[in-house]
Amino acid sequence: MWFLFFATLIFSGLWWAVLAWYKKQRLRTRIVGNGVFSVQINAAGKHILNLKKLCGRRTADCINRKTEACLTIENNKLEKYAVRVTIQGYTVGYLPCASAINLRHALINAGLGKVKLLECAANIRGTWDAGQREQGNFGVWLDLPK
Repeated sequence: MWFLFFATLIFSGLWWAVLAWYKKQRLRTRIVGNGVFSVQINAAGKHILNLKKLCGRRTADCINRKTEACLTIENNKLEKYAVRVTIQGYTVGYLPCASAINLRHALINAGLGKVKLLECAANIRGTWDAGQREQGNFGVWLDLPK
C-alpha cells in the first residue's frame, strides 16, 4: 500500500516537472541571423565584471568567442522596451533601445507577442592587454536578423 502511494506521488511529481519544462520551452524561441553579428549590446559596470567572469583574465591576444545568448523581454519601469542579454546565466547587458523596439515589433508581427525568452548566437570580443595600461574593452555582438 505504501509503495503504491509513493509511486503515485513520484509519478505525479514527474508529470508536473515535465509539464513545467514543456511550458517553459514553448515560450522560448530561437532566432537565427545572417552570421554578421551586427548588433552590439550596451554593457557597463557590473556587466563588464560578468564578462570578465565568463572570459577570464586579459591576455595579449584578443578574444573572439562565439557562444549562445538568452534575450529576456522585460517590463522595466525605467526603460519601456528593455531586453536583457544573458550568457551562461550572467547578465552582460541590454539591447540598444532601437534594436529592442524593432525586436518587439518583429515578434508581434510574427504572431509571437507572448514570447518572453529568445536565444541567439553571440560573439564576445576584446580583452587584449598590450601592457603599460593599454587594454581593449569587452564587447558582445549578437547575430540578429534585420
